[in-house]
Amino acid sequence: MNCCISIVAALFLISTGTTAVDGQNALYVQGRAAFDARQWESAAALMTQAETASPGSTDALLFAGKAFLRLNRLSEADKSLTSFIERHPNSAEALYMLGLVQQREDKPRESLTTLTHAAKLQTPTSEELRIAGLNYVLLNDYPDAIHWLEKAVQLDPSNSEAWYSLGRCYYTQSRFHEAEQAFQKTLALDPKNIKAAENLGLVYGAENRLTDADQIFQKAVALARDDAHADEWSYLNYGSFLLDQDRAQEAIPMLKQAVSINSECAECHEKLGRALTDVGKMQEGIAQLEKAVALNAKDARLHYELGLAYRKAGMADRAKQELALSEKLYGAKSAGDPR
Repeated sequence: MNCCISIVAALFLISTGTTAVDGQNALYVQGRAAFDARQWESAAALMTQAETASPGSTDALLFAGKAFLRLNRLSEADKSLTSFIERHPNSAEALYMLGLVQQREDKPRESLTTLTHAAKLQTPTSEELRIAGLNYVLLNDYPDAIHWLEKAVQLDPSNSEAWYSLGRCYYTQSRFHEAEQAFQKTLALDPKNIKAAENLGLVYGAENRLTDADQIFQKAVALARDDAHADEWSYLNYGSFLLDQDRAQEAIPMLKQAVSINSECAECHEKLGRALTDVGKMQEGIAQLEKAVALNAKDARLHYELGLAYRKAGMADRAKQELALSEKLYGAKSAGDPR
């Protein structure tokens, strides 16, 4: 057992006036100490062992569920919380936690049922309303999603994630002015929120505010460069914007960075391929477009772009083949082909 956890556990025992405990209680105390120390792996294991040693005598499964959620081990979190709720059906805390897990498992209907049960026991917080809103996003019901996300920010105007989620819903519904306000509010609360900066750039682009879009995309890229865990989207979004503005040469470094971060991103390869062909680097561009098609062979648009590149390079037969395949895939999609 980790030395730090053992020391914290000992202090916990002293603080509760307990100097000797049986094996079952020792496991729970050690698990609680691990949880408080944010040692999620140890906490999940110890709390699971504590429950096995003494079924139903503590809230070990609740803490195990929380630890599994932190580890993104959703099925185990679901199992632990469901088992705990079977013995403690009126635990609002456990129900809200299970509702969050189910939302992340892409089980929106189950999550909404769980959250509704929890709300009958305890008034939801802003964050719990946000989770309800995200369930409606999963159900493609944006009016209800917006309703609950607006409730979330009204309840807690400092909830930056709720503002961001609300902005995404407004943007999806082409309510660009409201989306702009939501993303600006997110950035006021959380100036280093890369996603909010990216999406504000998309809003400005949709509103044809090109100078504003360029500036905020640059800010998103700067934030991404300072974040070791940043994904490809800041570079992809800015590169795509530059490409659309006929600034392919400027787009290339952005799109190369996107590809280096996520080599499995078909759109990254496609946009890089287009930029390279636009500046006359045909073979490099075609190679990138071929990678894009290999990653997503059923995307008609990718075959179309590759066909155009082949045609531009004077490869008539291959161009004809790709454009025909693109037309076939577009036709299948129009006909409702589930593939």
